[in-house]
Amino acid sequence: MSSNIITIYGEVPELIEKKASEVIDQYLDDPKDEFNFVKYNLYENDLAPIIEETLTMPFFSNKKAVLVQNAYVFTGEKPPKELNHNIDQLIEFIEKYDGDTLILFEVNHSKLDERKKVVKSLKKHAQIKKIEQMSEEDIKRWIKSQLHENYKDIKQDALDLVIELTGVNFNIVKQEIEKLILFLGDRTTINKNDVHQIVNRSLEQNVFLLTEYIQKNKKTEAIQLVKDLIAMKEEPIKLLALITSNYRLFYQSKILGQKGYSGQQIAKTINVHPYRVKLALNQARHYELESLLNIIDNCAETDYKLKSSYMNKHLILELFILSL
Repeated sequence: MSSNIITIYGEVPELIEKKASEVIDQYLDDPKDEFNFVKYNLYENDLAPIIEETLTMPFFSNKKAVLVQNAYVFTGEKPPKELNHNIDQLIEFIEKYDGDTLILFEVNHSKLDERKKVVKSLKKHAQIKKIEQMSEEDIKRWIKSQLHENYKDIKQDALDLVIELTGVNFNIVKQEIEKLILFLGDRTTINKNDVHQIVNRSLEQNVFLLTEYIQKNKKTEAIQLVKDLIAMKEEPIKLLALITSNYRLFYQSKILGQKGYSGQQIAKTINVHPYRVKLALNQARHYELESLLNIIDNCAETDYKLKSSYMNKHLILELFILSL
C-alpha cells in the first residue's frame, strides 16, 4: 500500500476540501506554492498529465502534492461526454506507484463504486478516508467556532433556532452564518430576533414543517406554506417527492423504533442523517403504521395525477394536502 495515494470522499464538498487541505499542509510542511502544489479537476483535465505530474520530481522544493478534485471515476457517475479517461492507466499507476509525491483524490459522493476494478485497486493499494456528515452537535460547535473567529457569539435559543431553520446541511448553515455575521455589524451577540430576521428556512425544513402542520390538522397553514413554496418557484412534483420521502422516513423510523433501535442505529440502517431521524421520530409517534401506509399510497396516487392529469398541478397538490 502506498501512503502517498490518498482518497477522501463524502457528501459535503466543503468538509472534504477542508480535510484535503489539512492533509496536504501537514505533508508539505511549507506553505503551498507553484513549486510544491498542483491542482487538477477530473471534469476538465485528462488523467495522463495528472499521472505524469505525479511521477515528475519536484523543482525548487523538497516535497510536492498533487490534488485531483471531482474524482468521479471512483463512483457510478457518468463521465462528461468530452472526456474519455484511460482507467487502465490509472489502475496501473495505483498498483505500481511508490513515489514521494503525494497525490490526493477528492470524491464528492457518499460512497465509492466497489464494483469497479479501479476502486478495488484503490482499496488494496491506497489510503481511503470517508468524511462523515456533521452531527447536530458538530454543526453547533462549528457555528460557535466560526463566530468566535469573527469576535462574535450567539445565544443558545438563537443557535437552536438556526438549526431548526436550516437543518444540518453544512452548505446552508455556512451561508446563513455568513449572512448573520454581516448583519450583526458592530454588535457582538446574535439573538433569536436576528435569526428570525435573517435566516431562511431551508426547503427540507419547510417540508418537515408542512408535514407537522398536516399532523396537527393545521390545513390553512399547510396550504399557505405550499403556496409560498410554489411562489418561490418550487415545482409541485418536487414538493410531493419530498413530502413522500418524509412519510417513508416516518414509516421506517417508527418500525425500527418499535424494534428497539436507537435514533443513531435507525440513521445508520436507512442511511439518513440522525437529525432527520430525530425529527421523523417526533412526528411518527402521532401516527399508526397503517395510517402512514395509507398516506404513502395517497402520495403515489397524487404523483400519478400530477404526471398525467390535465388539472392544475398546484390545485392537485392542495387537494392532496386537504385530503390528509
